[in-house]
Amino acid sequence: MLTEKTPTTDQAENTQSPKIHKPPPIFLHGVINYDKMIHSINEVAETEQFYTKSMANNVIKITCLSPETYRTLIKHFKDTDVYYHTYQIKEERAYRVVFKYLHHTTETEDIQQDLLQHGHVARNIVNARHRMTKEPLNLFFVDLEPAKNNKEVYKITAIENKIIHIEPPRTNKNHIPQCARCQQYGHTRKYCNRPYACVKCSGQHNSADCTKSKDTPAKCALCGGNHPSNYKGCECYHNIISGRTPHRNPPIIDTMQHTVETPQPPALP
Repeated sequence: MLTEKTPTTDQAENTQSPKIHKPPPIFLHGVINYDKMIHSINEVAETEQFYTKSMANNVIKITCLSPETYRTLIKHFKDTDVYYHTYQIKEERAYRVVFKYLHHTTETEDIQQDLLQHGHVARNIVNARHRMTKEPLNLFFVDLEPAKNNKEVYKITAIENKIIHIEPPRTNKNHIPQCARCQQYGHTRKYCNRPYACVKCSGQHNSADCTKSKDTPAKCALCGGNHPSNYKGCECYHNIISGRTPHRNPPIIDTMQHTVETPQPPALP
């Protein structure tokens, strides 16, 4: 007579399906025709797979119920050149660690191969440099592809017979990411499809293509001051870190047609 065996704890954990996290929100900018926006979205996604929330300054927040819907909408917005910003899906985030005491001349390809032998796939390896002198340090930032065994990397004590120490990166709670595309704070360039704003002159072009001479004063795309947009003395930056977000009236941009209208001041009584 066959008896059914009760799976052990380890077996039960191995058979469990991986947890799927909620996709990050998508923020559409310059939506001045909601019905037109929804009609465009419904061409590629079912209404039951997302919901929207109207924010200030013609911004629509879209929350998707599945990663598949999120990816479908992101592709659709990219293909139709819609202005938006979003964030990285949690399951796709690299697992970052720091390798200390590893000589800075060590080839990153050798580190990658050694990690592969330990069962870890490196997505990116960067040699750290001194903040002031820019001299290379005996320290590497290593981004691993997300996997169940990521935490096992801390057990590695040597790379190519070089004794090392692996630890998590230090986190700066006061750090606020700034987009190198639109210069706004709170997201990064990789997940932004908003109009370009030059960090040097605030013009609507890629900062790398700026032709501003060094003799010409800089102009901030955030406050209009005579400084670069990434200047930490900017009034807008200090308002953000202090929790103050003063209301601003940016140009109204039809995100479906990219036509720009200048906001009119309210009529006097």
